[in-house]
Amino acid sequence: MAEAATLGVFAGMLVLGTALGVPLVAILAAGLAIFLCHGVRHGAALAELLRAGASSARSVAPMLCLFVVAGALAAAWRASGTIAAIVSWSSSLIQPSAAILAAFLLCCLMSLLMGTAFGAAATMGVICMAVSHAMGADELAAGGAVLAGCYFGDRCSPLSGSAVLVSRLTGTCLYDNVHRMLQTGFLPFLIACAAYLAMGMHATGGAGAMDVAATLGDKFTLSWPVIVPAVLVVALSLARANVLIAMAASLGAACAVCVGMQGVSPAALPQLLVFGYHATDPAAAPLVDGGGIISMANVTLVVGISSTYAGIFRKTGLLDGAVALVTGLSRKSTPFTGVLATSVISCMVACNQTLAIMLTDQLCRRTEGTASALALDLENSVVIVSPLVPWSISNVAVLSSVGAPALSILAATFCYLLPLWTLAISVWQRMRPEFPDSRPAQLLGLTPADDARRMRAAA
Repeated sequence: MAEAATLGVFAGMLVLGTALGVPLVAILAAGLAIFLCHGVRHGAALAELLRAGASSARSVAPMLCLFVVAGALAAAWRASGTIAAIVSWSSSLIQPSAAILAAFLLCCLMSLLMGTAFGAAATMGVICMAVSHAMGADELAAGGAVLAGCYFGDRCSPLSGSAVLVSRLTGTCLYDNVHRMLQTGFLPFLIACAAYLAMGMHATGGAGAMDVAATLGDKFTLSWPVIVPAVLVVALSLARANVLIAMAASLGAACAVCVGMQGVSPAALPQLLVFGYHATDPAAAPLVDGGGIISMANVTLVVGISSTYAGIFRKTGLLDGAVALVTGLSRKSTPFTGVLATSVISCMVACNQTLAIMLTDQLCRRTEGTASALALDLENSVVIVSPLVPWSISNVAVLSSVGAPALSILAATFCYLLPLWTLAISVWQRMRPEFPDSRPAQLLGLTPADDARRMRAAA
């Protein structure tokens, strides 16, 4: 009962604090104090709880380093013209009848390259919404396409913080997870493309589409070398290089392009990497401004504080009752059913993707037979469900930055299709436990490790 009351107080703080605009970092810090008080009140030593929290925080230390490098890389890509070139060249491909589909595909591409939904929304998402509006496309549908596209890459890019977090929490290989995510998401991706093509068929077109190429071409030299930083990330990711190595190599190339082609002074680079890029041209500024290590300070604090929860929960047994409920649900239905149900609640309570992932992982560790299966379940549930919660940062930050209506979540087709498709597969697996050994299952990204009989054997 005390455990439920403590969790209820924390959930209430999250919902009320978010509604009142209280910074998430402050809410999480207050939550940390509540959990520590709960542990001390039930017999745990404060020093032991602090050590447990620090231990779980150390497990995400590599990801915190990744955030620092990602912030610097985002600024360097902006200053080097890498993002400007991608945005400029791709925006010229948009046609009125395919505006919604193009918005989805281009945001998928940008989020894959950047590994962040927020970054993709602030660049390609802004362009796609503006062009879609000028072409007469439905704004709600365009906003949904942008939201879904931004989280397509946020889920399965090797540079994604959420993908790295899941691999760290489950102890699995990031690149193996990415490969399986692409396979399991392929059919929902195709169906989403068909849906977005149908949504855009009534676009009227118009002459008011913004001339992105001219705006950015006046500010940057947009010849082929500016895309080398992006190509490096893709090539090194395909070669399964360490994520930090891939990002560091791209950062070095981007800095070289900044100095060699865009006229950035070497002495100005440190300030640019720390505080972000700011264009002097008011017309180009909304398209390329941003990035910098300082821009990742908030998310770093959020992850750092919330990562301590896992150790404290283990030490105090605060989630043991909830774990038992989730495990029971999974055994009566399917493992993914338990993970999906838990992820929906976690996303609604946590109000941000990072904490929702960590809570769902904590609650669902006993549901699957292997870490690899759990990693895929997390990626196909909590990571992609988070932007569907109207009050979640994952939703508000993207839709606000691109100027899309709040109801755009109704048109985020891919974000609905993927969990439902995975749920259907899990039900089929329960009916046909041998399915993961079949060739069709392998094409869908499943392996014998996903055999539902492993769960029943563990029980």
